[in-house]
Amino acid sequence: MRCINILVFIFLLTISACEERKLVTITIGGNSTDFDTLYINDIYTGHTLLKMPLDHIGKEYTFSIGETRLGELAIKSSESTYLTVLSPGAKKSVVIDTNSIRTEHSIPDSLANYLWKSNNLMFSKHDKTIFAEDNPWKVRDLFDSLVQVRANQLKGFKSILSEEELGILTYQNKARAYSFLMFYGRIIKEISPGDEFFSFIDDIENENIYTKSLPNTLLYKYEIQLLKERDSIENIGVFLDYIEAKTKTEDLQNFLKAVYLKEVIENPSYWRPHEKLFTTNTIKEAFQRESDNTYSFLIDGATRSFFSSQQGVKGYDFEGFRPDGSVLRLSNLKGKIVVIDTWATWCGPCIQHRIKMLEIAKKYEANPKVAIVFISIDRSKDRWLDYVQKTNPDNLGMELHIPDGMNTDFGDRYLIKSIPKYFLIDQDGIILNSDLMEPSIGMEQNIDRVLSKLPE
Repeated sequence: MRCINILVFIFLLTISACEERKLVTITIGGNSTDFDTLYINDIYTGHTLLKMPLDHIGKEYTFSIGETRLGELAIKSSESTYLTVLSPGAKKSVVIDTNSIRTEHSIPDSLANYLWKSNNLMFSKHDKTIFAEDNPWKVRDLFDSLVQVRANQLKGFKSILSEEELGILTYQNKARAYSFLMFYGRIIKEISPGDEFFSFIDDIENENIYTKSLPNTLLYKYEIQLLKERDSIENIGVFLDYIEAKTKTEDLQNFLKAVYLKEVIENPSYWRPHEKLFTTNTIKEAFQRESDNTYSFLIDGATRSFFSSQQGVKGYDFEGFRPDGSVLRLSNLKGKIVVIDTWATWCGPCIQHRIKMLEIAKKYEANPKVAIVFISIDRSKDRWLDYVQKTNPDNLGMELHIPDGMNTDFGDRYLIKSIPKYFLIDQDGIILNSDLMEPSIGMEQNIDRVLSKLPE
């Protein structure tokens, strides 16, 4: 009996030791700030792995993970985010100050953010070459060079990084560059799938264990390959079948199918060959087909958002804060044609279109049947207020703030996954258009068409 007890004790001790090795330990450092909560989110699924109150600097928090993955540090009411490589047994010291968030003394995290930000730097440094000139091969050369430069940087840290850390960073290096090149070729330049420009897709592995950290890279590859084999994608099922045929690992296969359905619903402009395939009926069919998918939870939210934001559906009765702190709800605008401009101070295209939107607000200023509503989804109230005061001194339209609106019921119900986004809602609160064209004469014609049908 004593021997059995000893064996049980050893067994439990072993399990405890294994569980401890899976723990990630987070310590909050830095100076006291006005922020109240730190989130660690899983890049793969968007789930929150850990939520930490920021009222105890120096306190330790732990959570368990089974494999190395990429996470994101985010602070409530702040635009700052920071990538972090999460490995079982890792210990992280997070430093937060007024303007930023980061981890201290973490080479993997520094490299992950370097890979992310160097892509963005390429866009700003070579914006004319990439977006204004018609020279795809020059753009390809720029990103091929970037991949090589970053690969050399990673090679220099090879002795410091674990095999898993090096693996996920190596994947991120190519995936970030190739993902953009495929978007550039597929969407911006509409290059033929059989063109030599896309030859780099042969370097993208179908079974890389780190694909989940940037799955669109492999999905874009599959689309190009499929369109190279046939002229078009006839229906959603064809592409889902293709994912299954090309991906041997069942878990990755399920993940990719779920991500694909979620992405086409939330970001249709990235998936033009598929966009017209997604109707109310086809989404229901696809959802039914993938009902047993282990990652169906990724599709659930997107599907609910899709149906709640479609034409003919009663708009969700959101509430937003005016500059004076008072609350305005959609239902308060009953009887008016409502145009919603969803924007943020950090969104370049939003700022670019804001001048024209203010002109439209000026045009309809004296019309009691029209309400032009600017809804900011900034996390920071002060940043929003400061920008509104500078850019809209005449108080044109209605300025509202829904803090971190993309991650609220408003964002979910109106499918706000990218901005700017414009809506047209009728006098009874029914959505007429959930993807209204950008500010233009066309937008004004849409508004005037609805106005003409209202009783005098």
